[in-house]
Amino acid sequence: MDSKLIKYQNMLEKKITKQVQEWKDDENPVSHQELYQFLHTITGTAGTISLSEVSKTASDLMHQMGEEQKSWSSIEAARYLRPVTNLFAVHKKNLAVTFSSEFTPNTDQCDKPLLLIVDQDVPYLVYSKEQLENHGYAVVVSPTIEKALSMFYDLNPDCLIVNPFHEEIDGYDFIKQVRETVAFELIPIVVISPSDEKETRIAAYQKGADDFFLKSLEWDEYVARIDRQVKRRKIVKDTLMKDELTKVYNRKFLKEAYQRISSEHLRHKDIFSVIMIDVDFFKKINDTYGHTAGDHVLIKFAEFLRTHLRTQDVVVRYGGEEFLLLMPYTKLEEAEKTACRLLENLSQNVFHYDGHSFLVSFSAGVYEVNSPVSLAEAVRTADRALYAAKENGRGRIETASSQEVVNRRLRVAVIDDSEVIRRMLESFFTDLEVENYELEIKTYQDGVSFFVDEWHQSNDEYLVILDGVLPKMDGIEVLTKLRKYPDTNRYKILMLTARKAEGDIVRALHLGADDYLTKPFSIRELEARIKVLVQRVK
Repeated sequence: MDSKLIKYQNMLEKKITKQVQEWKDDENPVSHQELYQFLHTITGTAGTISLSEVSKTASDLMHQMGEEQKSWSSIEAARYLRPVTNLFAVHKKNLAVTFSSEFTPNTDQCDKPLLLIVDQDVPYLVYSKEQLENHGYAVVVSPTIEKALSMFYDLNPDCLIVNPFHEEIDGYDFIKQVRETVAFELIPIVVISPSDEKETRIAAYQKGADDFFLKSLEWDEYVARIDRQVKRRKIVKDTLMKDELTKVYNRKFLKEAYQRISSEHLRHKDIFSVIMIDVDFFKKINDTYGHTAGDHVLIKFAEFLRTHLRTQDVVVRYGGEEFLLLMPYTKLEEAEKTACRLLENLSQNVFHYDGHSFLVSFSAGVYEVNSPVSLAEAVRTADRALYAAKENGRGRIETASSQEVVNRRLRVAVIDDSEVIRRMLESFFTDLEVENYELEIKTYQDGVSFFVDEWHQSNDEYLVILDGVLPKMDGIEVLTKLRKYPDTNRYKILMLTARKAEGDIVRALHLGADDYLTKPFSIRELEARIKVLVQRVK
């Protein structure tokens, strides 16, 4: 038995005992909502720390309460909770379940292929997510096309699965719009439909679908066909050396180019430089003018880089709006001057798209490689300098050395009324390593205390782990308020809930939750979701 797990199990038992005693000492009636809230907390917490029998018993008691808003005396409340407290007292030894690996970080989780499923049929959406995750995929879902489009551009999935029948918009127009972009990204599109009419199939293929099948298709065939699309994309991507959108080199070529340049410079005892570039406020361009305008900017920016650099310099689209430059036989000072010259020249270029005119700038981090350094370390160091440039106002250049270790800061907020869950997740995040990020963790027992704390309004990126049922301010209220912030894209929100009601899930997704996780959950599962949200964002 994992020692941490035993600690959290004991903590929950003490919490329950303490609450019951406080009710008895207070002598005031216990409200329906207060008792329901307490059982909800026990249900989610117990299941997460492998007390499944306690979780099930608390859940049964919660549902037996009904909707009648009665008040309970302290004695009645304690008696009602007795099935739960008896489990701790009588069967405590039998409740322990081996949990030795649950708190061990798993480095393979973020390597799972990522699927994005779009369907307004929420029961099917939830079921599909569960089935595909059981088959080894990471899955994000959206019941709305508007949210799906944003998730597609942010997360760069390995396959897009779409039901074209939507009330808000013609799903086929959505497929066409996405295909005009993913033709460059080689992302397969699979159409799932309740209708097998010939016209429906033809329309799907005409708009750019790679496969079509009925929603009633058996799951073994469903998974096999998705596997085929994902594997085919990987094979094709692995054979290509250039980014199809911008026509500059891709990350596969980067590995070979870096190894060649590094070996050559070591042999001659010479140096070279790496520049990491990020287009400033790129999400704002997408939000203001549309994602096709964003693609236009990337194409023109790549052309600009090729035009203004030497033939021996290597231009790579590293991901999203990030580009990486390899500059052979170039010292730090020379590379910095080149980056400054590029920035100045770019400021004189006006971008035009669909009747709109606007200026574009970039931030950059420069790193000189003067000793044997891996590609990963060179990129990491240049990226830290880039982060410093963005922190210092954007539209500027910063330099780095191998001694500088300033990571991007990711602020993690855990908002949950369960002290056990808060402490468990705080311990988990303290031990978790996320590449290129320094984690700063704070926990809150309710949404009010989170919003009162100015900590949540810095310029850093945020990951918010948010329980759906909270005292004072419900989790949905917290989500709604965060999504009204003008800089809401900085907040990645993962909802936690012990309620499996489809209405709660669809409401959270409609309001802008990036993902959801139903209590009880495993730490491995939580880690996989977090790494998808943080590391796969372009």
